[in-house]
This record gives sequence, structure tokens and C-alpha cells, in this order.
Amino acid sequence: MGIMLTVDEQLDQALARVASLEADAQAQEALLAESSTKAQQLEAQLEEAAANYQRLEADVSALGSTNQELESKMQALAARNAEIEAKEQDIESRASKRAAEIVASTGTAAAVPVTAQGDQRGEDLVARFKAISDPKEQTVFWRSLTAQQQALILSSSSN
Repeated sequence: MGIMLTVDEQLDQALARVASLEADAQAQEALLAESSTKAQQLEAQLEEAAANYQRLEADVSALGSTNQELESKMQALAARNAEIEAKEQDIESRASKRAAEIVASTGTAAAVPVTAQGDQRGEDLVARFKAISDPKEQTVFWRSLTAQQQALILSSSSN
């Protein structure tokens, strides 16, 4: 059978047990305080993350509207570019038509120089052409000329 403890021994054991329980309670309080601090830190981090998320949502929304504005401007620029290209084609078409009318009215397909030197050369050329009386020689001379020189002679004979 077990040995009987004296009252003093029982009291010592009870005091030791109380001291052990107090130490355990203090350790639990420390752990609880640490857990509470960590929970507060996590709550603060969660609030910060939520605020960051709201800022990011606002930024994404702003970027979306900026993107829509840019797309609208790009569409407007593309439409304006198409309009300018159409006008440019119209101008080119009218210029070509007018050039064809001018060529048709002068009977030449080459540009005639309008410089003083060009006029002098033209007069010399016309004089040489008119100085040839034999039609065969005139034809040979005519065929030796460039289209521009021929146009020069034709334009002088129509004046």
C-alpha cells in the first residue's frame, strides 16, 4: 500500500501544484496576448490590403475610361485620315484631268520649258524647221527631234 504523507508533505505538494498552475496560467496569458497582438496586426494588414484593392479598382476604372477616350480619338483620327486621303485622291484626279485637258489643247505630251533660254532655243528650232523647204528633209529633221522639241514647234505654229 501507499505510504501516507504527512500534512506538511501534502501541503508542500499542493503548493508546488499551485505554483505550477500559476506558471501555466501566466504562460497561457502571454500566448493569448501574443495571439491578440498578431490578430491586430493581421487586421491592420487586411485593412491596408482592402484600401490598396480599392485604389487599384479606381486606377483600373480610370485606365478603362482613358483607354476608351484614346480609342475614340484613334477612331476620329482614322476617319480624318480617310477624309484627307479621299480629298488628296480627288485633288490628284482633278489635277490629272486638268493636265490631260492642257495636253489635249496643246497637242503635246511633254512639258515645254518656260525659261528665257527655252524660249530662245524654241525660236531657233522653229526658224530652222521653217527654213527647210523640202518636205522630205523637213520630215527627216522632224523625226530627229525629241517630243519636247516637236511640241515646241507645234505650239509656236498654233500661235
